Amino acid sequence: MRNSLAFHGLHAPKTQQRSKLGVVPPWVIVMYNSVFFSNCVHHPNEKKKEVDKFCIDCLQSFCTHCLPSHAFHKHIKIRRYIYSDVINRQDLCKLFNCSGIQAYHTNKAKVLFLKQRTQSHQQQSSSRDCKCSICGKTLQDNTSLYCSIACKVLNIYRDEEIYVGLPLTKKPS
Repeated sequence: MRNSLAFHGLHAPKTQQRSKLGVVPPWVIVMYNSVFFSNCVHHPNEKKKEVDKFCIDCLQSFCTHCLPSHAFHKHIKIRRYIYSDVINRQDLCKLFNCSGIQAYHTNKAKVLFLKQRTQSHQQQSSSRDCKCSICGKTLQDNTSLYCSIACKVLNIYRDEEIYVGLPLTKKPS
């Protein structure tokens, strides 16, 4: 079975949808499938037109110039760290249970990777190393279970067939 995330049509039975929606809000899956750090289509001639926010109420990504349209909505700022989309842990914890996700330090803040971390090179690891329970990526601390928000969501839906977008790598058997 190919593991993937998306939400435009969660392909799980209705009873499972009801139980899991309490754990994984729909906007998390939509945010996962959104494209960030591209130019905003609504503000092509503006400076600082990079799409770097996600509106939880409208379920869409947007730039700084779009902010007035989302002034009274809940939204999250997406940041870049090591060429990946990350979210400030403190911001996300108010909206989603972040327990078990490895936090990384950048600019005096703890951030969480939105998508799975890629293995840039073969890592030397010992049997004592803590690894992500979904993709097997080596984690920095032994209290974390997942390398990213995506891996935590995949673990929640582990035994269910959901196909919603981009393929994610499963832990090697």
